Amino acid sequence: MAKSYDLIIVGAGMVGALSAVLLAKSSLRIALVDKHNGEYRLSTPPEYDARVSAISSQSKSLLEKANVWQGISRDRIASYDNMVVWDGLGEGFIDFNAQATAMPELGHLVENAVLNQQLMAQVRRSANVDLYLGDTLESHELSESGVRVELTSGQVLEAQVIIAADGALSKLRTENAFETVEWDYGHHAIVATIEIAQSHQNTAWQSFGEEGILAFLPLPSVAQKHYVSIVWSVPPKEAELLMALDEQTFCRRLHYAMNKHFDVVGMTQDRQAIPLRQRHAKHYVKAGLALIGDAAHTIHPLAGQGANLGFGDVKALVEVLEKAHRRGESLGASKVLRRYQRARMLDNIAMAAGMEAFKRLFSTQQPLLVQLRNIGMTQFHRNTSLKRKLVARAAGLSSFS
Repeated sequence: MAKSYDLIIVGAGMVGALSAVLLAKSSLRIALVDKHNGEYRLSTPPEYDARVSAISSQSKSLLEKANVWQGISRDRIASYDNMVVWDGLGEGFIDFNAQATAMPELGHLVENAVLNQQLMAQVRRSANVDLYLGDTLESHELSESGVRVELTSGQVLEAQVIIAADGALSKLRTENAFETVEWDYGHHAIVATIEIAQSHQNTAWQSFGEEGILAFLPLPSVAQKHYVSIVWSVPPKEAELLMALDEQTFCRRLHYAMNKHFDVVGMTQDRQAIPLRQRHAKHYVKAGLALIGDAAHTIHPLAGQGANLGFGDVKALVEVLEKAHRRGESLGASKVLRRYQRARMLDNIAMAAGMEAFKRLFSTQQPLLVQLRNIGMTQFHRNTSLKRKLVARAAGLSSFS
């Protein structure tokens, strides 16, 4: 016998879990399905999780609304009020400062494992969310009038709509023939937690040069020792060489890649290499199904906007479904789900296009383009109004629409 719900969310990562918590506040009955067991064991600082997310003001507000932010220990959050971007092939740089843009801070860095743990804790406190963990979709049927799902465990579920939050390699997106525009960036991102000899000054540092695209993202200090999360984006062959280096040699390369701005003491955990791919679904919805987060779009991590785009999807989808529920509309109706698509498509495309243009601009080493790039960065740095608008956009306080 099938169990009935208002909606089924597939994927209990940050985006899926946040959707479940927020939608549960509207008394909607929710099934949350994930192959993961939902348990997250945290390392002890300074052995921070290598995967971190930059959380914007809008994303923080959503997490607060879900009572998630309040549960995160302050010693696992690093706020940053400054961002410095410079060209490793010239003298151009841009300095974004929170005070100059009338904001308390530019954002916060939080480990993905910490966010996942707190989100799942809040999901478990939601009386009208049923968890199907360690389980996957065996088959599913979609229609305007409702959806039906059979899990690998044999359990059958029925609902008005399925929310696909099953990540960049979304099975639901593939099986339902959503067309995508995608290409390899030709880069792998090396991520690791690094100890540095001096303070990061609550600043996110980013360099573009011969050594690739490199970000130093601040993490909480421990016992007067200072730590950053690095995201080092390089071509695949270079990534393979860097991953093969011993720790001392890797740290020396890192020191020079950052134009000697920091003395690198060592790594607190093993580094990881992650292939980077741009992907964007041409449509986010079909009758009975909506894609959110990485299932709908992935972008280059150079600006740290991936998680924020996913949380932006959550905000829009929750607003659409809550309104439809109050009106008595079917949550899986095409006309309802298209409202979510209209709310998010333009912003997500604009951000993806901007990141692609930014990556291409700073990947070139042609002397004339490097010179023009440095002139442009200098002019941009002096334009306080434009910097304020860009910071507001990144914080989720304005949009491209």
